[in-house]
Amino acid sequence: MKLFHAKYAQMRHGTVNVMEEDFYLPDQHSVRRQLRNNGFFPINIREQKPPLFEWADVRSRAWQVQLLRALRFQGATASAGTALLNIIEGESDPKRRIAFLPTRTVLKGGGSFSEALRALRLLDAATMAIITAGERAGDLKGVIQHAIEHTEEKGKQTKIIITALSWLSFDIVNIIGTVWGAQFGFIPYLKSQGTKATDPQAIEKFNHAITIATWVNMTLLVVISAIAFGGASFAAMYWFNRQNPYHFTSKWMMKMPIMSAYLRNISMKESSKLVQRLLNGKVPLADALDIIIESVYEPASRLYWTESKARIMAGMDPSRALSRWPLVKGERDQIMTIQSVDQLAEVYQAIADERGLMAKSDQRRLALLGMMTMMGLAGATILVMIYLLMVQNDSFLDSLKGLRGG
Repeated sequence: MKLFHAKYAQMRHGTVNVMEEDFYLPDQHSVRRQLRNNGFFPINIREQKPPLFEWADVRSRAWQVQLLRALRFQGATASAGTALLNIIEGESDPKRRIAFLPTRTVLKGGGSFSEALRALRLLDAATMAIITAGERAGDLKGVIQHAIEHTEEKGKQTKIIITALSWLSFDIVNIIGTVWGAQFGFIPYLKSQGTKATDPQAIEKFNHAITIATWVNMTLLVVISAIAFGGASFAAMYWFNRQNPYHFTSKWMMKMPIMSAYLRNISMKESSKLVQRLLNGKVPLADALDIIIESVYEPASRLYWTESKARIMAGMDPSRALSRWPLVKGERDQIMTIQSVDQLAEVYQAIADERGLMAKSDQRRLALLGMMTMMGLAGATILVMIYLLMVQNDSFLDSLKGLRGG
């Protein structure tokens, strides 16, 4: 299916009117055939291609939230399909109008609201599951708020992760740049300048100091570069194998002190919050577990949801199937008391709140560890620079002494 913009002639009461309309069809021949079947005469048909960076400048999270809020507002006085069609017809941004074409075609062709929204390719699987289940249950207007909350919460977590990684990258780049500049800039400069002292002991002292500074700084450069390269390589391997909880990177991730606890707590918080929203949005438990398994990448959390679903599909009672590690004893006891899906949603809401507090504690410890590590590396770099400045200063003083002695 492709997007086309057609200009065609319409005969009415002996006059010819030139009209324009957008189509979402497989090819130009299909557009031409549809126009002729409706009694129109095609003039020009051209394909409309989405912008090169459509996902960056059009399909943003801000548009997701804006669209869902508009649906909630207009849905109070009209059906969901009519509300969506009104939003499409009132859209003034040309890029968004192109993106809306598949959705408009589905609505005009008699498709359901969830089918039309899925054709937009804007919302993630969890949000679409909430909307689809709400439409099936006849409570679409009630679940829109759950979809908005999920989208906003996901955006907040993304911003936190991007901010943390940006600061970490900035610190590492600055440290590597300083050490690199000393190794290939300042130290060669001192070597080329040499010392003006004539005393053999002063010359030997200067050369020895330069040799020590070169080796120390090179060792520091190798260590910092290895840490940065190793960390980036590990993160890349983990990301490309994130669907496999038995990969060696996943096993290492679960054993890292502080980091493993933080990732596990934040992942359990997000997945517990998501299952609560899905259940409140009338999504069946089995479907909710499928969505969560596809959206969770932290190894321990993914194993929890995967094995829980396997136990439920094998016929085990949900309360027993879901009561297992990495949930702590208090959380498992809460799940064992559930009698209905509504209670299960409430329990996972409580688990999400508790895991959020635990994640904040781990985050403070992780931030302190990261700050101490960066301070250690930066301190070592500064000490090397101070040492080099002392070498330069001693060389200058030795030169003065040689001039006075002369």
